[in-house]
Amino acid sequence: PVALASFERAARALAAGIAATATLVEIDIAVIGGGVGKAGEVLFAPLRKALTEYATLSFVQRLAVAPARMGTDAGLVGAAAAALAGRTDTAVAGV
Repeated sequence: PVALASFERAARALAAGIAATATLVEIDIAVIGGGVGKAGEVLFAPLRKALTEYATLSFVQRLAVAPARMGTDAGLVGAAAAALAGRTDTAVAGV
């Protein structure tokens, strides 16, 4: 019960942050990666429920939340992709 309560509290805090960010930048999906994303439905179920309370503006109400497909490697893969994109841009520019 204590662990589940901790996940619910974390989900509410995460939902507040996601809803605020989505309101500012109008995103359609929030992808949760790393170890947090591997928590599964013990986190995602209360997160989705809390989002209905925090995401009240019409354009944020359909916000989806999903675990990263890359799991704990999501950050590394994203960093590598950004580095490759930067290299490609430099090569294309002839620099």
